[in-house]
Amino acid sequence: MKDSTVLPDLRMFCTADFVPHEDFDPRRIDRLSQRIIEEGILKNPPVVAEIPGTQLYVVLDGANRVIAFKELGIPHIVAQLVGYVEPAVLLDTWYHVVSGMSLHDFETALTQMGGMQLEECTLGEARQALARNQAIAYIVCESGVRKVLLPNGERRTGDLRLLGDLVGVYMGRADIFRASNDIWEIQKPYYPDITALVIFARCHPEDILHAAVNGYRVPSGITRHIISNRALNINIPLGVLQSNWTLERKREWLHEWLMARMAANAIRFYAESTFSFNE
Repeated sequence: MKDSTVLPDLRMFCTADFVPHEDFDPRRIDRLSQRIIEEGILKNPPVVAEIPGTQLYVVLDGANRVIAFKELGIPHIVAQLVGYVEPAVLLDTWYHVVSGMSLHDFETALTQMGGMQLEECTLGEARQALARNQAIAYIVCESGVRKVLLPNGERRTGDLRLLGDLVGVYMGRADIFRASNDIWEIQKPYYPDITALVIFARCHPEDILHAAVNGYRVPSGITRHIISNRALNINIPLGVLQSNWTLERKREWLHEWLMARMAANAIRFYAESTFSFNE
């Protein structure tokens, strides 16, 4: 393998042993399930990490694929196992571009439905409050910046379940897109109907593991796991994953498949960053 590095740790797992850490959209699962059946392959493997003290694994990336496999009744799946530590895995946070909802309705929903308080501030003050765990989030809109605070001075800002309450205010009522910065002037040209940017605090691996162990989920489109040496385009046949072979037999098949890929010089490592235009 030219320009080789350490190969990704691809393993055959029981689908039932995977625990997603984020919510999912049932409509996306239906579409994805249909596509998986039509294509007849697992194209890209989910990425998972061990949940300490258990025999379960938290899904860091690919939750929709895992849920689709569960709903399709496919007993086994190939996934990439990683250690949940830097630099192998970096955990960052996506922000939300909320679009197609009036600012008045958006802010009213936050204060009336969510019971949250909005406090005007500068962008610098909002960033500082979030870093100090003094705000749930902050929003950036055309008219300025507001910190999102809990009512009556409550101090549960570090609880990830609050993200569900916050996102639930506009989920289903507005279009949501991902963003990686909080600069209005950068986002506005790409989203003409933008209402606001919603900026969340950065999550930590212990937060994700806590969510998985305790049975609650982070809203989709917030956590962003950056995986070193990510495996793509493995194209594992569904016929193997659906078969009544034992798990051990399927693991033997996966090893033989990997050796054949190596012998055919079919594995490539690309060091450069890439953009995908067909996700």
